[in-house]
Order: sequence, then structure tokens, then C-alpha cells
Amino acid sequence: MRKKYGKLQTKENIIVFPGMVDRLISEGLKHAEDFQYDLAVDSIRQALTYIEADEQTLGVYAYSLYEVREYEEACAICEELLKLGPTYYFETMELYVTVLMELRRFGEVKEIVESLLEEGVIPPEKIENFEQLLELNSRVSKQKEHLPLEDAPHNNQIDATYFQLETFSQFSEDKQQQLLVELDGEDLTSIENDLVTLIEDQLISPITKSFALLLMVHQGINRTVTIEKLGHQAEVTPNSLPEPSQSSKVEAVLHLTGEELVQNPTKLEMVHDLIIRHSFATYPFEWFSFNEKEVAEAYICYVGAMLGEDVPNVGELNDLIVKIDVLFEMRGL
Repeated sequence: MRKKYGKLQTKENIIVFPGMVDRLISEGLKHAEDFQYDLAVDSIRQALTYIEADEQTLGVYAYSLYEVREYEEACAICEELLKLGPTYYFETMELYVTVLMELRRFGEVKEIVESLLEEGVIPPEKIENFEQLLELNSRVSKQKEHLPLEDAPHNNQIDATYFQLETFSQFSEDKQQQLLVELDGEDLTSIENDLVTLIEDQLISPITKSFALLLMVHQGINRTVTIEKLGHQAEVTPNSLPEPSQSSKVEAVLHLTGEELVQNPTKLEMVHDLIIRHSFATYPFEWFSFNEKEVAEAYICYVGAMLGEDVPNVGELNDLIVKIDVLFEMRGL
């Protein structure tokens, strides 16, 4: 029997095949989940030429635009979302205010946040976030206002203020990581000590510490750094560390799971995605004392349980995997 397809959509005489838009959106959401924000922007932007996206897609698109520093468009998408009264209104408002700060629209930030605080409409659990944004907005705006034009930093110079622990810790985790990602390839000399302070601080998240440590690895910095994650502590030297996904242990785990799941490519993709993401979160510890075979079997069982399979999914290593997964859930990934 001939398979029946839905009616072909067209836009300006371009045929849009069934499923193409859904595929673009799915790819965009997946790219954002994997921190590949430039690819997320490309996929979702293509989809938006054919349809009006739903709230979730627009939210991910706005955040991805922010991550790749396309602030004007991110601002416009946030404004569009806020008019819709999104489910996550205050999360969207936080992003909008942060984008306005990047655009140096400090007066608007002050007006918006003060109005929200005075009206008492902000949920109790988010009041502190908005108060910190207001304080940071005031501090940054004063610094920019009093900085002589001839002394203003050029685009390729690092504003060390952002990486001082007192200021850095006031940013959301997403903002912290975006700031660090933007430093890749830059000369870190002026903020090297600040990066060490961030890595060694007890309150900075493990994932953010990985971003900071990887910057030092890329720069080949030769100094001792004390890092603590998930109850384990070690002294490491950045210039002697491999990339998170290129260590011998990670490569061995990927190889073992690849051999075991060669006939199940869908499950294999899920397992490898988790392994790579989790190895980044625990970097440079590599699942601590567990060996490659134990780790490979644990991830196969963990994903199997997610897929509804009747598999053993208990034990200390499984508990560790759950803890790592929670780190990403807290970040919304």
C-alpha cells in the first residue's frame, strides 16, 4: 500500500516537506542541551521561517541567541515571549533583564526590576535573584559611566571585574558559564588568579568549575590548582590534563559501550551523550574510583532503566550518576 503523506507546505514557492520543521526544532533543542548554541540558533532560525514556534522553542531560541551574543535579536524574542505571558514568565524576565544589561540599557533594567519589586509580584524564591540583578546593574552602570572613553576596554580585552568572586557569584550559573566560554582563546594572564579562586571556591558549581579549568588547560597554565567535586578533592596542574572527552578512561568507556550496543544505535547515542556530558561535569576526576567496565555497564543500565527496561539500576555508581544528572537538571539541561 502506498504510504500517505500530509499535504506539502510551501513558503515563497519553496516546498517544505513533512517533518522537516519538526526535525529542525528537535535538532535545535538538542544542540542547546549539548551547549552547541550556535547550531541551536541555526536550526531554530530556519524553522521559524516556516512556522510560529511554541513557547518552549522561543525560550530556547532566546537563550541560545544570548549565549552567542546576538543580544538585539535575543531582546526582541524575549519581548515577544513576555507579551505572550509565558509559563516561565519570571525566568524569561531574568533573561530579558540580563540581555538589556549587555545592551547597556541600564536605565530600563533599573525601571523594570524596581517596578517588579515594588509591586510585590515576584515569587519569593526569585526575589533574591532580581535584587542581585538590580545591584549588579547599578555597579556595572557606574563603572561604565565613570570609565574615561580613552580607557574603555577594547573588544579583545577582558573585563576582569566580571571574574572577581564577589561579582561572578551573583550571576546565574548559565551566565557564569557563558562568560567563561567567551574567554576561550584569550590571554588569561590578567584573570588567572581569579579563575583559580573560582575553581577552588566551594560554592561554584562543578560544571562551572569544569569550564574554568578547561580554559586553563587550553592556555597550558602550569600551576597547582585544588579542585573539589562531589566530595572528592585533588590537586591538579592544568597543562598536564587532557580534554574531558579525550582521557584514556573516557575513551575506554565509550569504546566498551560502543561494542555492547552496536546493534542498538538509538540507545548507544543516549549512552554516549550522557557519558560525554557527565565526564565534563566530573572533570578531571573521571568517575573517581570506578573502573572502565563498571562505568560502561552502569551507564548502559541507567539508560536502559530510562527506556523502561528491566535492568539492575542500584548501587554506589548508579547513585553517583544520578547526582551528576541532577547537576544538569538544576541547570535546566
